[in-house]
Amino acid sequence: MATLVLTAVGTAVGGPIGGALGAALGGAVDRTVLFRPPGREGPRLKELALQTSSYGTEIPKLYGRIRVAGSVIWATDLIEHRSTGSSGKGQPSTTRYSYTASFAVALSARPIEGVRRIWAEGKLLRGAAGDLKSRTGFRLHRGGEDQLADPLIGAAEGAGLAPAHRGTAYAVFEDMDLEPFGNRIPALTFEVEADAGAVGIGVILDELAPEVLASDAELPELLGFSAHGASVRAVAEVLAGAAHGWFREGDRTMVLTRGGGLASVVADGAAGERAARAIAAADKAPRSLTLTHYDPARDFQIGVQRAQRPGAGTRESRVELPAVLDAGSARTLASEALARMELERERRRVTLGWDALALAPGGRVRIAGVPGLWRIERWTLEAMRVRLECVRVAPAALPMAASGGRVAAAGAGRMHRQRHHQAGGQQHQRVQPADPQMQPHRCRDHLGRVQVAHDDDRTRS
Repeated sequence: MATLVLTAVGTAVGGPIGGALGAALGGAVDRTVLFRPPGREGPRLKELALQTSSYGTEIPKLYGRIRVAGSVIWATDLIEHRSTGSSGKGQPSTTRYSYTASFAVALSARPIEGVRRIWAEGKLLRGAAGDLKSRTGFRLHRGGEDQLADPLIGAAEGAGLAPAHRGTAYAVFEDMDLEPFGNRIPALTFEVEADAGAVGIGVILDELAPEVLASDAELPELLGFSAHGASVRAVAEVLAGAAHGWFREGDRTMVLTRGGGLASVVADGAAGERAARAIAAADKAPRSLTLTHYDPARDFQIGVQRAQRPGAGTRESRVELPAVLDAGSARTLASEALARMELERERRRVTLGWDALALAPGGRVRIAGVPGLWRIERWTLEAMRVRLECVRVAPAALPMAASGGRVAAAGAGRMHRQRHHQAGGQQHQRVQPADPQMQPHRCRDHLGRVQVAHDDDRTRS
């Protein structure tokens, strides 16, 4: 509208030149005043509700150093921030919206030493030195019995209404910028340092239930452990498996024991009954065992170690251990567990007189004329005779070396083929990887079977 009016006025006053000037001036008035385009608005969340955590979620007791996700125990609604700006002179304004949130995450049901690294959606949010990669406030409450309520939670809930969560370690994030995470609270994982170093299995048992659990042997240490489960018994059984041990009755407690030690000598068939010996089929024991654990060399992500035994059988077994172990310790533990299952195929039943009442399940015995150390698994008393069901005690395995794997560099999976050649009566087709540390090649023998050979001289069919 202004363009038409000012063009006519300019032409009447100054001729063609005046008309041109009037048109330019009228166009500017139309663009900036009369027909100015509306401002643009960025994406905005329709719902400001925050993700919630479920009531009854278990908070584990952490030991050593381990990586956990935690549970959200308190949070505010998302806070919307609005900013308006223009990209240049004469350009429409743009309104942008961003969101922040404050929340608390419970980490451990026992005090901890500190938190090192934090990951958000798999990316590093906080380094080991405490440097934050995204805009947020961060406070850590270590779970002491004298800790006070967090000031942010106290201000939001009111004086005297905010719990201090004593005995529970938790982290508080204040006004975390959610834009890098799609305007939602990210999935967080924490590298928690609950203790200054490795923790012995006996120490964990004594803290979980000192009135009913104890140990009488030198038990291995774990770099980290998460004690959680349906009951203390379930956790104790997991720890017994990690220690390669078993429980026996003590005076007032259940005692975790392992390996060799003092053993009673019993005579097989001393009560006039013929001793019984049974060996289960080979397939009753697994031929391979896979152990999953948390590997510190992989940023405490899940590592896998596998042990195999020679002989018959097709069964496979899998053990999930919520503990931090290096690759060598995990492989040693897997080998010990597999050897124990294999030896426990052989069982012996020994019948003794009533004077053997002192023998109890979990005790060690040596059977006269039979090599090896045996463990009493069951005990029955019938007609004044004590019957013992015994299984072999597996010896401890020697420490083994293993690798948790490595992250392949970019392009390491690319391979190119080389020319066919003859060697030893076999036709080979060389497959050369881009990574010089990987040297597999395929070959076919005279029967047409395909084999994959590696430079360490191991061949797999």
